Amino acid sequence: MKTTSNFIKCAILIFTISLISCSKDGDIGPIGPQGEQGIQGEQGEQGPAGEDGEALGVPGPQGEQGETGATGPAGEDGTNGIDGEDGNANVVASNWLVADIPDNYSYSAATVTISDSRITQDVLNNYTVLGYFSFSDTFSEVYAIPFTEPLLRSFTMEQRMSIGEYKITEMGNPDTVGTIDPIDGFVRYILIAPAYLSLKSGENDRYTISGMKKKGVNISNYHEVMKYLGLK
Repeated sequence: MKTTSNFIKCAILIFTISLISCSKDGDIGPIGPQGEQGIQGEQGEQGPAGEDGEALGVPGPQGEQGETGATGPAGEDGTNGIDGEDGNANVVASNWLVADIPDNYSYSAATVTISDSRITQDVLNNYTVLGYFSFSDTFSEVYAIPFTEPLLRSFTMEQRMSIGEYKITEMGNPDTVGTIDPIDGFVRYILIAPAYLSLKSGENDRYTISGMKKKGVNISNYHEVMKYLGLK
């Protein structure tokens, strides 16, 4: 009985070993087909956004704007500029301007024309004009226009105005006009408003020709007139 029991145990052991050996050394069977992919599940709700990180640096407040500096004085006009200084509300003066007389005497006239927008119809109708001429830029000798050329007496200088223009003309002497060329120089003119535009009560003739003469000013003396009018 005992022998039979041992035999059965031995048989079971051999069978088990054989089964394990066959399972280990046998060919691997083919892989079965892949199953279908399952349905994707619904997306979950998005979580709350995270807090912003701290800035690297916080800019400081903008400083207040400084006060605007004072405007500097206007520069003076050049020697050949048209606009001149205003002596007062009644007087407007040009600068000294180059008078390049053209060499085109046709018996009696050679003219220089200067454009000036300040010469309006009102100026032509109501203002007094004083013109002065110098042969040298030292202005040591200045002649009030009209005048006769003092050396060769080859011409007489005259002046006239039209809207936007001031003109000087050398009127040639018939005896010398064919032999003497026009003489260049420098010209300056002053426009004086009529008496009724005077700003000072009781001095309505201060800037008139007659008023200046009453004050003892020699109109032919350029330097006296400039001093009286407060011009340089």
